[in-house]
Amino acid sequence: MNQIIDTYQNYEELSAHERKGIDYQILHQRKGDQLLVLSPHAGGIESGVSELVHEVATDYSMYLFEGLKVKGNHVLHITSTRFDEPICLSQVHTHHYTFALHGYGETEVLQTLVGGTDREKAAETVKCLTQNGFHALLLSESDQFAGTHPQNINNQCLTGKSVQIEISQAQRRAFFQDFRRSRRRDTQTEQFYQYTNALKQVLSLYE
Repeated sequence: MNQIIDTYQNYEELSAHERKGIDYQILHQRKGDQLLVLSPHAGGIESGVSELVHEVATDYSMYLFEGLKVKGNHVLHITSTRFDEPICLSQVHTHHYTFALHGYGETEVLQTLVGGTDREKAAETVKCLTQNGFHALLLSESDQFAGTHPQNINNQCLTGKSVQIEISQAQRRAFFQDFRRSRRRDTQTEQFYQYTNALKQVLSLYE
């Protein structure tokens, strides 16, 4: 999994060049202060993640930073250790736990890489996904994609405890009959609901 080279180093830079409501949008809801389900790379940035968050976070606080460009949404990617959009910071800083969804570019293997600082919940995530027929791997805390760096937006919550999942592009494509952005919301497959039901099992542990 290759490290993405960001166009912008922080949100201030991004917002000076990109148009809110045209190039990107921010969606958020607050339901208590226990758990925030988030993705700073949603919409067209890491395709298919937004739909997953909307499905699993109906009963929880939620934050999405979504790319809206017709093409070239990768320029909106700000690495999680430098992601400092103010609404997201406010949400994270006032919730006890975070559960973050990401996508990565693997196009052949259907798998989910699970990291984060909450090792118990991360292991439970792997267990639930595996029991529901999905290929999931628990990353070591030292893995560069495990999301354990203290500056990672996930880990700035009140407890510092997070789960971060990285879903391969191949797996995300399997969730939809049509992977185009305008069609994903209406073409979810059985795999999509099996996967989100597995994640809901994990999220219920925060209640």
